[in-house]
Parts: sequence; structure tokens; C-alpha cells
Amino acid sequence: MTFTDARPQDGLVPPARSLWHLMLGGFAATGFYEVWANWPTALLAGFPLEPPALIKSLFHHQLGLHVPDVWAKALHFLTGFLFYPLGYWIVSRILRVGPPAAGWLWGVATYFIALGVFAPLAGLPFLLIGENGLLSLMSLIGHAIYGHLLALVFETQEARARSA
Repeated sequence: MTFTDARPQDGLVPPARSLWHLMLGGFAATGFYEVWANWPTALLAGFPLEPPALIKSLFHHQLGLHVPDVWAKALHFLTGFLFYPLGYWIVSRILRVGPPAAGWLWGVATYFIALGVFAPLAGLPFLLIGENGLLSLMSLIGHAIYGHLLALVFETQEARARSA
């Protein structure tokens, strides 16, 4: 079975094997996103995407808390390799959309979660409109590719496990 032949299965709670596969996909996708955020984005937009800075602003703006860099980075990585992959699992099962569409759709959804929901809650403009359009575009592209890679790795691992 190839990546494009894989189809979502029933159930909103992944079994342990699938959870491990989701985390592998999340690690791969988050690794890509970190490179994307710090190299091509900085080259084209003038500075990198900084999700930990968004997290720090969110906690400060909403709760008045100062979150150290290490904890903001840890929360971003945890989101990238666990929370967003679990979101992919749920969304792909609810929508019943197979890969790669489910990955691309989830990647775009994560962009809207980050810059459409959390950025305004952190005191920043919706989707960073008016701030830096190129930075917002680079975030959209990076999140879309993140979702695709997450789905690719996860669904490939799932297909291998089913055929073993």
C-alpha cells in the first residue's frame, strides 16, 4: 500500500502503535518546520518565524505570566510532535478525507490556529495582517508542508504496519 492508497480508519482515539506513528510524523514535520522557520523564512521575510515568542506573548497578554524561553520552546515542540498530530488523527477521521488531502488541510488549519486564533489572543493582528504579509505567507507555506509531512510519515508507517 502506498501513501496515496491509505485511508482513514474508524475511531477518534489512536491505538498505541498509531500514537507512536503520529509522533514520528510529528517529529519529522516539526524538524522540517524549524528549518523552514529559521532559514528560508529569514532569507525571504527578513527574520525568522518565532513560535516560542508567540507563546510567550500569549501567556503574558492573557495571564500576565512570563514564560521562560526554554518552556515556550518545549511547548511549541510538544505541540508539533504530539498535539497537532493528534489533531490530524481526529480531523482526518471526522472528515473522512484520505491523504494527502488530509495532511494539507490539517497543515492549513494549524496555520489558522497559530495566526488566526493565538496571534490575536497574544495581542497581534489576525494572521499578522498589516505586520508582515511575507512572514504570514511563509508561515502558511510552512504549516501546509508540516501537515503534508506529518500525514506522509504517519500514513506510510501505518500502511507498513498493516502489511507486516
